[in-house]
Amino acid sequence: MYYFVNQYILSQNSSVEHAEFARVKLFQQFETPAKIVTRDFDPVLHSTIKKFGLADDQVQNMFDFFAGTTDYTGEPLKFDALHLSTDYQFTTGNNFRTFSDGSRTVGEVHFAPGTVARVRNIDYFDVSGNLTLREQYDIRGFKTADEFFGQDGQMHYQALYRPDQTKYMERYYVKSTENTPINSLNRLINYQGHDYYFDTIDDLFTFFLDQLNNSTAEDNTFIADRPAMANNPVMDMMTPAKKLLWLPINHVAEGNDPVAGVLSGVYQQALNRDNIGRLDGLIVMTAQQKADLKKRFKRQIKIYQVSGGIAATGEPVPMAQRQPNRIIHVGRLGFDKQIDQVIQVFQGIHDQIPTATLTLYGYGEGADVAKFEEQVKNAGLEGLVTFAGYLPDTSSVYENAQLYLDCARIDGQPLSLVEALGHGVPALAYDYPYGPSDLITNGKNGYLIAPNTPTKMIQTAVKLLKNPARLQKMSAQAYELSRAVDAQHVWKQWQTVIKG
Repeated sequence: MYYFVNQYILSQNSSVEHAEFARVKLFQQFETPAKIVTRDFDPVLHSTIKKFGLADDQVQNMFDFFAGTTDYTGEPLKFDALHLSTDYQFTTGNNFRTFSDGSRTVGEVHFAPGTVARVRNIDYFDVSGNLTLREQYDIRGFKTADEFFGQDGQMHYQALYRPDQTKYMERYYVKSTENTPINSLNRLINYQGHDYYFDTIDDLFTFFLDQLNNSTAEDNTFIADRPAMANNPVMDMMTPAKKLLWLPINHVAEGNDPVAGVLSGVYQQALNRDNIGRLDGLIVMTAQQKADLKKRFKRQIKIYQVSGGIAATGEPVPMAQRQPNRIIHVGRLGFDKQIDQVIQVFQGIHDQIPTATLTLYGYGEGADVAKFEEQVKNAGLEGLVTFAGYLPDTSSVYENAQLYLDCARIDGQPLSLVEALGHGVPALAYDYPYGPSDLITNGKNGYLIAPNTPTKMIQTAVKLLKNPARLQKMSAQAYELSRAVDAQHVWKQWQTVIKG
């Protein structure tokens, strides 16, 4: 079994999770057992994963494992099924309903997003209006936790339950100097006849990984995907297993020499001289990063190269059937991705091609997105630049676009660039480490532009968009060249890892 170790699967995910989604489906396609492993307690996990085309048996959550609910099925708990006294006065609402005893608010029933009155949690308040108890309900229809709060509004104790309401874990919290709760103790109750105590969730997670490893009578491989969270628990496992780190980002900070420069903070402990020998290998997404790491570590550890993105293999969509001059960018909206330059480049394109539009797909920090929106407003581009938000599936987005822009400074491999090219969208990207030069053949399926030269990118984009025949040819070549990272070829790359 192959386990891809992560922290969570959210309703809005980063490229780390999207790479995992594609990977676990790839392993399924080639009949090789694999699961995504998540650490965090999440009562709506089994609803969330359906949005990304995942089945329950493709995801293993730590709390599900100890509760024995990985494959649990149940009926949704609706508001009408709650045994709340009819003496209370109830408000109506789509997101939550309040119940009161005269002028005193007793509690609030909150519903899971995107559902019709499916209970997510019930909050209870004391006579002063302070939150004292929160009952958490699993999306599959059972109470999964009681959370108790102090007068400071912070949780101090959490009890976790199976569907039959037997308690399988207790978690205790203390207050940090920033007045936020810190998990200080985890008690796993009567697990295989014993109680276990863990100071941190990382300690608990490492123990879980070992138990998961022991639960199958086979040789298992654990791949740590989210570096800041998964690296240490995977490396600290005590049971025999193959252990690998997936590097979704550059291994050094921006501007540092990739061979001799200081490692990025999330890799300094895992890849130092004392710890690197505890690993069976590193997996990177590009040939360039593999070459740099081989120079850096010489023969200390095996380095594998496997594309994180997997190009689609659907029927080509001609440029004539796409929205004319529609430009897109897909990914996290942040200043490290230089979305401000994407907007600047589009402004220069629009000055020469008035029918051009730009749509930005993805999420970002509220303050960053607000600044990008203000930039659009100040440039007079409202109505031409659209912030379309996050979409679980962007296939139709690519198939309606004519050009993709990427102005980032650094990456491990831009998955959206793989997806865009795989859907026949020519791409212009700054030639940063790592990714664009592995994917774009200059003048064939797009153009590599010197970093931070928006004027050059504007000139290249305008020239291409004004030449429909050239644009169509580049689209056809984008489809053709993307075969190098289609499912068959990426699976072949995985064979180097599987065979060791």
